[in-house]
Amino acid sequence: MVQLLCSDKVYEKLKQELTKYQIEIEQDSDWVLVEKGYDLPEGKLSVVFDAMDYMNVIKLLVSGIREGTHYMDTLTGLTENKFVVFEPRDVVYLEAGPDGLMAFTKSGRYSIKETLQYYETLWAPKGFIRINKSQLVNLLHVKEIIPWFNSRYVLRTDNNAELEVSKMFSKKLRNTLNI
Repeated sequence: MVQLLCSDKVYEKLKQELTKYQIEIEQDSDWVLVEKGYDLPEGKLSVVFDAMDYMNVIKLLVSGIREGTHYMDTLTGLTENKFVVFEPRDVVYLEAGPDGLMAFTKSGRYSIKETLQYYETLWAPKGFIRINKSQLVNLLHVKEIIPWFNSRYVLRTDNNAELEVSKMFSKKLRNTLNI
């Protein structure tokens, strides 16, 4: 639960994002998100943020407040008209496509809910990194990193998939892996 002290426009954006992560908005919460320029409430833990950076506040909450919850540590995917529950560590990569979001594991491919942004935010501490506009990879499953043309890379995973890291995301990969 969190309280919001912000403009109406930012309130609606935060409410929409917080709902995705099942974080409730409540006036009597001990946690308060305060947009820069608003007065800090007394006796409450406050996080001050700039309206332009409201997504950073969401990332902070998701990685901090909810770190110990169980449902973050499992994923439900649909394949062949049956649901399968598995852990993030079993996911080799996620891919957004015309059929929605797919989770690829060593044992198969599963249709999952939510967005790539949702899992990028939630699973970054678990070793997942965005490699292009439609894929998120689990670095624990990367066997080889092959330098490619124009400052790009190809990642070969342990399920023998070859994933291209776009030029835009190459710098983040290099910084993350110190290469």
